[in-house]
Amino acid sequence: MSEPLHVSDLVQYVKRELEGDALLQQVQVVGEVSNFKRHSSGHLYFTLKDEQSRMKAVMFARDASRVKADVRDGMRVVVTARLSVYVSSGEMQLYVERMTEDGVGALYEAFSRLKVDLEERGWFDPEIKKPLPAFPERIGIITSPKGAALHDIATTLRRRYPQAAIVFAPVLVQGADAAPQISRAIQLMNEHAACDVLIIGRGGGSIEELWAFNEMSVVTAVFESRIPIVSAVGHETDFTISDFVADVRAATPTAAAELVTPEADALVRRVQDVQRRLERTYAQLLKSKQEQVTRLATSYGLKSPRVLLGLKQEQLDRAEMSLQKEIQHVVAQNQQQVERLHTRLMRVPVRDRFVQQKATIEQSRRRLEIVRRILQSKQQQVRHVLARLDSVSPTHVLMRGYTYVEQDGQIVRSAKALTASSFDIRFHDGTIRAKREDGE
Repeated sequence: MSEPLHVSDLVQYVKRELEGDALLQQVQVVGEVSNFKRHSSGHLYFTLKDEQSRMKAVMFARDASRVKADVRDGMRVVVTARLSVYVSSGEMQLYVERMTEDGVGALYEAFSRLKVDLEERGWFDPEIKKPLPAFPERIGIITSPKGAALHDIATTLRRRYPQAAIVFAPVLVQGADAAPQISRAIQLMNEHAACDVLIIGRGGGSIEELWAFNEMSVVTAVFESRIPIVSAVGHETDFTISDFVADVRAATPTAAAELVTPEADALVRRVQDVQRRLERTYAQLLKSKQEQVTRLATSYGLKSPRVLLGLKQEQLDRAEMSLQKEIQHVVAQNQQQVERLHTRLMRVPVRDRFVQQKATIEQSRRRLEIVRRILQSKQQQVRHVLARLDSVSPTHVLMRGYTYVEQDGQIVRSAKALTASSFDIRFHDGTIRAKREDGE
C-alpha cells in the first residue's frame, strides 16, 4: 500500500489532470447565473448551475469588458471556459473567457458581422445623412398600433407642434412578419411622398424582440429612403443596425418626436428675428427716402425755379435760332444751285435741258427730304426741351395744388420773412391778395 497523499498533493494532481485534458480547456457550458458579483477590479464572480449541479466561475476583467449582455442573477448564459481547480479550497472552477445570453449568442454575432459590413460600405457615414426639416407639415410614424411608442410619439407631437399632420402606418414590430411590414411601409411612404419626416420605432425589449430592425430588408429601406428617418428603437441602451443607418437616432420614441418638431421658444425667437429684420429694412428705406426728399427740397431747381426756368428758356431760344439759321443756310444753298442750273440750262438744247432739269429736280427733292428730316429732328428736340421745362416749371408745380407767397414781388420762403401786412398768394390760375390778422 502506497504512502498517503497530502491534501495539497491530491489537489495539485487533480489540477494537472484537468489542465492536461484538451477537451476541458475550451468547453462550452450552459447554465443559470447565481450569486453574481462584480468586483471593483472588474472581475466577475458567480455560480453556474442547473437543476442538479452547480459550479463556481470567474471571469477576469480583460474578458469581462467584452461582454455585451447585462449579466444578472437568474440569467441563462452560455460560457466558453477552461476547467481547473482552485488550489486553496480544492474546488473545481470555470475560468470563463466568453459569455453570451443563452439563445442570443448567434444573434449578437450576426449583428456584429452586419454592422462591420455596412460600416465598410459607408452606410453609416455622416456625410450622407439627410437633415431634418425645420418645420415639417406632415410627420410619418411607423410602429405598432398597440404599443406605448405610438402614444408617446403622438402625444408629444400634438403638444409641441399641433399644426403638423400625422401619417400613421401600423405594423408589427417583432416576430417573423415584422421586417417585411416595416420595410414595405417605408417604401410606401416614399412612393407616395406621404410625409416630410419619418419616425420608425418601438419600445424596449430583448435583442430577439428588437431583431426586426436588424433585418437587411428594413436596413436597406431605411438607407434608400428619400424621406429623412429618425430611428427610435428601444431604450437609450438599446442599439439596432437601423439606428446606425437612419439619418438621426433618438434614445426613445418621445425623444424622436421632440427631434422632428420645432421648439416653441425657437419659433418665438424666429418670429422676433424676422420682425427685427423687417424693422431694420423699413427704417433703412425710410431714411433713404427722407434723404432723397431733403436733396430734392434743397436742389437748385426748387430753390430758384425762376432762374432755372430762365436758363431753360435761354437754351430753347438758342436752339430755335440755331435751327432757323440752319434752315436759312440750306434754303440759300438750294436757291444758289437753282440759279446756277437755270443759267446752264439756258445754254443747252431743250431736250438736254429737260433731262438735266429732271435730274436736278430729283436731286433737289432728295435734299429737301433731308432738310425735312433735319427739321423734324430739331422740332423733336424742341418738344423734348419744352417737356423738361414744363416738368420743372413753377406753373406745373402749382397745378398739382401747391401755392407760394409773394411780398413786394419776391417769394417768401418762411413765416419770419413775411413782414408786410398784406401779401399775394399765387395759384396756378391766378393770384389773390391776403392780409395778416395776427397783428404782427
